[in-house]
Amino acid sequence: MMKKLWCVLLVLMLVFVTLSCGPQGGSPAAGAAAANNLQRIIDSGVLRAGLSLNGPPIGGRDNKGEPYGYDVDFAQKMAETLGVKLEVIDVDGSTRIAALTSGRIDVAFANMTGTLERAKTIDFSIPYLKSGIKMMVRTGTAFKDVEDLNMPSVKIGVGRGTTGEELALKFAPKAEIVYVSDFTDQILLLRQSKVDAVFEDSTLIDFTAGQSNGTLTAPPRMYSSDPICIGLPKGDMEFVRWVDMFVSWMISSGWQAETYEKWWGTPPSANLTVIW
Repeated sequence: MMKKLWCVLLVLMLVFVTLSCGPQGGSPAAGAAAANNLQRIIDSGVLRAGLSLNGPPIGGRDNKGEPYGYDVDFAQKMAETLGVKLEVIDVDGSTRIAALTSGRIDVAFANMTGTLERAKTIDFSIPYLKSGIKMMVRTGTAFKDVEDLNMPSVKIGVGRGTTGEELALKFAPKAEIVYVSDFTDQILLLRQSKVDAVFEDSTLIDFTAGQSNGTLTAPPRMYSSDPICIGLPKGDMEFVRWVDMFVSWMISSGWQAETYEKWWGTPPSANLTVIW
């Protein structure tokens, strides 16, 4: 009787160990999930990249409707490295995370700052660009700083769910927030005097002010130092590792710096760290 009991217990222990341990110390299901996105993209032959095409030189569309810009070049380079075609899917500040969590896109090259709060929902690569939030106003106005905007009569144009929105709410809580869908709308409202100031990444602000023939001004203060990262589906660390390696190689090879200078006309001012 005792012998049979020990045999049963031994069988149960073996079953438990088999179910608990899989490849690389995880469960079989977890091991499959870890390689799922990378292999799925390769097998499908398509990289679905979410891109924000409303703020050159990060991303925009030409007269023929074709996407162009720094993020587009980076997404295209990733697709070429994987040996697949690139499918561009339009996203903005309010839809880029939802597009990832719903599985509508594989990666988000959407001028997105990596933050701890966002990292609760999605994963991030190492930074492939660094920028900071800056303010832009019409030339000749009295507004020189965000604190100057803290009045009920002032209107600030920002995208919902952006770092610029957080800044405006924190330092100018008395001002009226006007939400826009993209950076193009921010500039339009600013030119039409429907808002008094806008906040966006310095990469967009500096480029736009420089192209405005003196009608728009970007005061020099930088309100943050933000890591711009590739957004990735949550929980697939094998895919995160591959993307980190890809970004590292683009930086160490000099390709990232060349691409930056191609679009901004100057070498990148921020140093990026490689981990591979």
